[in-house]
Amino acid sequence: MTVNSAGEHNRAAGRDFNENKIQIDKFDGRNTVNIAIPSEKEDRRPLVKAQRKELNCLVAAIAESGDNEAFVIWQKVHAEIGVSSIEDMTINQYHAALSFLQAMLDRLKEKDASKALVSLLLRNSEDDEIRQKLIRYCHINFGTGRLNDLTRSQLQLALSWLDQKAEEIPQATSLSLPSRLNIADLLRTYPKEIGFAFVFGVLVGAFIF
Repeated sequence: MTVNSAGEHNRAAGRDFNENKIQIDKFDGRNTVNIAIPSEKEDRRPLVKAQRKELNCLVAAIAESGDNEAFVIWQKVHAEIGVSSIEDMTINQYHAALSFLQAMLDRLKEKDASKALVSLLLRNSEDDEIRQKLIRYCHINFGTGRLNDLTRSQLQLALSWLDQKAEEIPQATSLSLPSRLNIADLLRTYPKEIGFAFVFGVLVGAFIF
């Protein structure tokens, strides 16, 4: 049997076979096809008992440290994860919920620590002059004199500065006092006392001798 390969649109079988082979180096950007690799199937199993217990403990700790009730905290968790209740939460969502609650607890601890530092600064700067110096220090170094607006690290620096100032004041006071008074200074400072002592001494001496 003869194969008719004549004509502009006709090809021999062998040539057709060779031209239909796919060669990667012939593709350009327009021919590239992105093939999505199937990801692992999402684990839709509900939380296990230990996971639920851990989340409940964190919620209780946050409620105890802050002003919100436990159900308010749970509402925030559900909104963050995208579920309506803990019953709808899956194992895959556990770590996201755990991180969210841990961040809330850390913020509350930071806030409590800052409050304690502010209270200590106020108690140690009751003197008006010291308080004004403290406010000035905060303005220069942190841009504000409002202690409640400072971060925990800034408050710690302010407390360290205040402690240093408190140590310098007694030293300055002791240096300003004379270490020893001479006789002329004593006479000018305590004339009545010295006169009385002198007269008393003369009388006692006359009585003895």
